[in-house]
Amino acid sequence: MLSKLASKYLKKFPKPLLDDLVAGRWLPIVGAGFSRNAVLPSNKKMPLWNDLGDLLKADLRDYETASTVDAISAYEHEYGRPKLIERLSELLYIDEARPGDAHRAFCSIQFDIVCTTNFDFLLERQYDLIPRHCTPLIDEEQLAVNLKESGTALLKLHGDLNHPGRLVAAETDYDRFLHSFPLLATYLASLLITRTAMLVGYSLDDPDFRQVWQIVANRLGRSRRNAYVILVGASPTETSRYERRNIKVINLPGSKARYAKILAEAFTELSEYWRSAVIPASQVKEEQPLRELSLPSDSPTRLCFFAVPLSLLSFYKDRVFPIVSEFGFVPVTADDVVAPGDAVIAKIDALISRARLMVVDASSEYTVNELRLGLKRMSPSRILIVTPDAINLPLDVAQTRVVRRPDIASSDDPEDFLASLRDWLVSAEQEYAPTLTDEPDRLLKAGEYRAAVIAAITLLESSLRERFSRQALSLSRPSMLRSMLDTAQQAGIFRNVPIEVIHKWLRIRNEVVHTNRSVSRTEAAQIVKGVSEIIRE
Repeated sequence: MLSKLASKYLKKFPKPLLDDLVAGRWLPIVGAGFSRNAVLPSNKKMPLWNDLGDLLKADLRDYETASTVDAISAYEHEYGRPKLIERLSELLYIDEARPGDAHRAFCSIQFDIVCTTNFDFLLERQYDLIPRHCTPLIDEEQLAVNLKESGTALLKLHGDLNHPGRLVAAETDYDRFLHSFPLLATYLASLLITRTAMLVGYSLDDPDFRQVWQIVANRLGRSRRNAYVILVGASPTETSRYERRNIKVINLPGSKARYAKILAEAFTELSEYWRSAVIPASQVKEEQPLRELSLPSDSPTRLCFFAVPLSLLSFYKDRVFPIVSEFGFVPVTADDVVAPGDAVIAKIDALISRARLMVVDASSEYTVNELRLGLKRMSPSRILIVTPDAINLPLDVAQTRVVRRPDIASSDDPEDFLASLRDWLVSAEQEYAPTLTDEPDRLLKAGEYRAAVIAAITLLESSLRERFSRQALSLSRPSMLRSMLDTAQQAGIFRNVPIEVIHKWLRIRNEVVHTNRSVSRTEAAQIVKGVSEIIRE
């Protein structure tokens, strides 16, 4: 179920295009126009591509340039490559420019790869601020290296100003591109074949890119994937220019003067949509996490997300997960969810956003990256960091609870660690129990009848488990709800509600989770009220 997201600009994006976003099949192609969103001192302004040509032309004596590439070529011919690099660095404010709101919103979307023709470092700086691992791909040799799943590969098609020999700026650079960098061209072509290109601030004027684009078009014909461009307040002339090149236009309403703000809002909506849609589009392996994830995205859940290395997962499932369940929370890992297109980072981001609590075994680089993401999504009090001895965390966790874990491979007794976990869960249960108890009634009043049923039965299960724990009643393992219902009936807990009625509620809940079964207000009200009566008994 998706919450009622803001869709001022989201509605401009076709549903198949949004499906590709959720599946991790977008290939953003960022051009010079996007750098216009950078933050500069008040007396300075980032030049557009054509403006750059005019500025370079002013440095040339008695020379009329036909284009920006022509101006760059003439400047290099007149003053040499080193001076060209220095001048471009000045004109693009390399030392002063900082990412703006549009960069921040764009980079919040968990793209695994982004292509850019820009010479600057605005995207890298924004990824550092998130923080999110970013690997600039400059040379062909880098293509053979397996990159981290937790980061973004930034394909700098035209190089950057830190690599003068790799920079594609002058006519000769463009003319030699396919010959000098055939593997980069092949890599770009493979991305254009399998992904949906999304142009952002990119004019598609570069001859090297157009050659690759045309090769893909000629080879695939009608089988070529659609490509899109995001424009703001585009005129019919601008729109037709892209459509002639078979680029579909996403024309966002608004004034060009608000270009940066509109893009920031649009990318924020896209990021929220991806985070909300990736779980409903995924396959959830375990039943209890599936029930929690079936609730509306703005509804509090009992999920406790575990970020643990694969080598320790069996220990956590055997010794830690049962304790978490005792306190009414539902353990879940990234491995429990199969996302479309294996969108790993988007899946983890979505799970953390939906979770009430998070436990991070910070003994690997991957789990530390997940911790960084968690600290962005929730307050430190909702996160428990688990570390082995003598490990230094590469980030500030002063306000987050940290407990020591013994070496699982040795014979060290984990009881002290498990006791610390229980202490943390006691505090969490006391803090969040009232909200979770009131949630079925809140959803009922909000007209979310399916969600109210799910929340009510989950509340019943949690309440029974807590009561049995207090009364030391024995339960078969695993403690399934039907087993608890039988034990509760034998203990005389259901005095006012027949067990057959409760079994009917359970069937309705299961149908809601696994099918599109609708629930009337009357049905939902009966279940919510009945569960409330049982809990009060």
